[in-house]
Amino acid sequence: MPPSLEAETRRTIDDLLRERMREDAIPGLSLAVVDGSAETGVAYAAGYGSRDLETNEPATPETVYGIGSVSKSFAALAVMQLVDAGELGLEESVTEYLSADVPEEITPHHLLTHTSGYPSLATSEALIARQMGVGEAGVPLGSRADFYAHVEGARGEIAAEPGERWAYCNSGYTMLGDVVEAVSGVGFTDYVEAEILEPLGMRRSTYDGDRFEAFEDRMTPYALEDGEPEESALPVRERSAAAGGLLAPVTDLANYVRFHLQGGEFGGERLVGREALETQYGAHADTPAGPYGYGWRTRDVAGHELIGHGGSIAVSSAYVGFSLECDLGIALLANTSPGYGLAELGTGVFAALAGADPRELPFFERKRRFAELSGEYESYRGIKEAEVEAEGGVLRLRVGGPIGEGSWTTLIPEDVAAGEFYALTAAGNRQPVRFERDGDDLSLYIDRWRLHRR
Repeated sequence: MPPSLEAETRRTIDDLLRERMREDAIPGLSLAVVDGSAETGVAYAAGYGSRDLETNEPATPETVYGIGSVSKSFAALAVMQLVDAGELGLEESVTEYLSADVPEEITPHHLLTHTSGYPSLATSEALIARQMGVGEAGVPLGSRADFYAHVEGARGEIAAEPGERWAYCNSGYTMLGDVVEAVSGVGFTDYVEAEILEPLGMRRSTYDGDRFEAFEDRMTPYALEDGEPEESALPVRERSAAAGGLLAPVTDLANYVRFHLQGGEFGGERLVGREALETQYGAHADTPAGPYGYGWRTRDVAGHELIGHGGSIAVSSAYVGFSLECDLGIALLANTSPGYGLAELGTGVFAALAGADPRELPFFERKRRFAELSGEYESYRGIKEAEVEAEGGVLRLRVGGPIGEGSWTTLIPEDVAAGEFYALTAAGNRQPVRFERDGDDLSLYIDRWRLHRR
């Protein structure tokens, strides 16, 4: 699509990303735009900000980041390669390959689609917190035996029959990694490196923490503490590599995107059959954010289907997506997790490539509107005061005055564009909250009060 090469489109993308970096305290970002019709594949690649704040070394397209759950699509591809080769069946019981006490009805299909019936068992969160040094769950997870003891102990937590309910479960992908290992006869990460990374020329991608540290151009991980980036340890996902352990630059991920746009081929070599690959994109489970396949989710963005997946390991985040109909794809990586999925920024980049205004997407429009409404308010003569601030995907309000400072209340949107919200009272009743603009005056109406923004 030609707009991906135009200077105006590049400016739109650059301005969009730099604005969010500034507003959301993102130290560094790297982006690659893939045009499937271009000879080299990469239509645009850029780094923004700093891969390390102390040295101010810049983020580049070669900077290596943790890609978190984008790793799941690699695990799914490994599974589909084995299925395509006739070595594994999607509807077989995983107990054929796992020496663990899990329900016999669970199949690779269920684990791939997060429909096994298991809710999240929080193994990834526990291990990430442990390696970052920010919290300790006190659960033994140091070995494979520990992991399966945790899974087996959670039999009572199963919330549905396999196939009935979607619930994102990192542990399911950890089990899939073990299935790949059992079928192939080699370690999961060894398999992916030999059968996916090497054929795709992903030479700076690794699951190994020591190899990551040997790269000169690598991210410094940052956790956001009270809105400020603080340097942190990198949580290496050795036990849950299949669920979220890959480390990679956007240039390598661009090759991965080209592979998908080319229907399973790269450099004249076919890595998997087209039908098996397209099975990954199927609408196998309904989710609030769009149909889920095997390690991929489909969204409608600017009138086009965008197949993608995001990821986060608390100190870095990622999004990879592509549109088969537009023959376009993107890879976007950051050295922190800004409190929302990087998929939101990725869809903004894709909208710009598709010729739409990314600021009209709900995420960006909501950010703009919340910034407009946030601030300090006061009543006539300043007797009553209020603060409004954005927190996550909502606004919150605190009203105070001479009698005392009030507590924070969440404002639940009814019509964000019209400035209409409500708060719940202690009795559970809806208290309307309305913002109105009259010229330079922005007024907040709640209960008996009218307050003006300072």
